[in-house]
Amino acid sequence: MLGRLTLFLLLIRLEKHTHKIMIRLFSIFCKLNFNKLSIKELFLESMKEFSSEKLPFIKLPCPFCGAKKPNWTYHDSYPRYLVAFENNAPANHIIDITRIICSSCEHTHAILPEIIIPYSSYSLTFILSVLRDYYLKTKITDICEKYQISVSMIYAWKLLFIQHKKLWLGILEDIYHSSLAFLATIPKFNTSNDLRWFFEQNGLSFLQGVSKTALSNSS
Repeated sequence: MLGRLTLFLLLIRLEKHTHKIMIRLFSIFCKLNFNKLSIKELFLESMKEFSSEKLPFIKLPCPFCGAKKPNWTYHDSYPRYLVAFENNAPANHIIDITRIICSSCEHTHAILPEIIIPYSSYSLTFILSVLRDYYLKTKITDICEKYQISVSMIYAWKLLFIQHKKLWLGILEDIYHSSLAFLATIPKFNTSNDLRWFFEQNGLSFLQGVSKTALSNSS
């Protein structure tokens, strides 16, 4: 049930005084079989609670107007690319991002599970896989060929990872945990809770690039 999912609401202020709101889901890594599913299957599994049959019964406050129990209805969806690494090769998926609309303020909200990094076509698991290879001392040229990415992308992700690892562990703990040891712990059964905590504490998702965000109360 949706009540067991951890929901956090991300309010993004855009130019021209418009607003774009995302509802972040942190639940999929709590599934015991998450490592047996493709990235698209993980996405579809995450979105089951927002099916047209269940949507009228969702008890979710609106992050924009604050209505505690609005009537949620399907608004529309939009396609986006999601890149994974499956069967030893990059896999390009096209997924449909669902947007729901609040009956109280009529603002729309995009639903983003934790495998999606906001504003990035690359999935969380893809970037984690690249970073593992990097810290395993794999040749940069081999990583680029394996994942079909540029050298600059590797070092940009490395820099972001170093910063976020320190935020995740804290300065003191970060000193005693190597990058490779840390990467060996994610994803695991409680990673969804850890990602939720990281988002709540820092106002952005793990390995999300620069963007100005504000966290809205979900209670």
